[in-house]
Amino acid sequence: MAQRNDTTTPRPRRSRRWRLCALLVGALALVTACGADAGDQSAPPGASGASDGGDAAASSVTRSAAHTGRTVPPASHPASSRSATHPVTHSATASVSSSATAAHTTASRSGARRVCSTEQLRLSLGRKDVGAGNVYMPLVLTNKSTGTCTLTGFPGVSLLDSAGSAIGDPATRRGPSRSTVTLPPGASASAMLHTLNEGTTDKPCRRAPARIRAYPPDSFSSMTVPARSFRVCGGVFEVESVQSGKGA
Repeated sequence: MAQRNDTTTPRPRRSRRWRLCALLVGALALVTACGADAGDQSAPPGASGASDGGDAAASSVTRSAAHTGRTVPPASHPASSRSATHPVTHSATASVSSSATAAHTTASRSGARRVCSTEQLRLSLGRKDVGAGNVYMPLVLTNKSTGTCTLTGFPGVSLLDSAGSAIGDPATRRGPSRSTVTLPPGASASAMLHTLNEGTTDKPCRRAPARIRAYPPDSFSSMTVPARSFRVCGGVFEVESVQSGKGA
């Protein structure tokens, strides 16, 4: 009788199991890859176009770092900082430069129009002029210094007795203010005094003064000169603004 061989080989069964496992692994890999691709293509809700560009660049750098295994430091912006501070620096420099220029211009103008002080001037009286009931006498201011100075406007004038006390009120201003007078060394300017002849009106004359006191324009210091024959009558005592020359 022939002997039957009942021995079974497991190769076909193991082959089927390996093929099944291979198919399951492939399917899982495909699903994972598709999910990753879908996640990369989606954008976060509410992101603007500018943010998309920045996020895409950041993601690209992150993925590149992940592949290479290197750490990417956060980006800095030194150029932006410099550009933000430079305009302020330039503006401050321009402001200081403008202020310095204005100060220099003011100083130059101040030097060009130096007001005459009492220390620079000599006070005198010009020739008396009498006519048609009026009396005029120029009050003369002469530059005795070695520098040029200027006079503008009206002097302050009053009459003094021998004790230095004022006689009546100071002179009132007569007429308009004239333009500035420039006095080189030795030059003179004058302001005309005006009163009336005695008897022209029924108002009496003041007491005869011993001296005439004058404050040059823009000065707080006074000067005096002998009054000579000048006397205020008719209730009129006036002074005009300074003009070039001695007035007579």
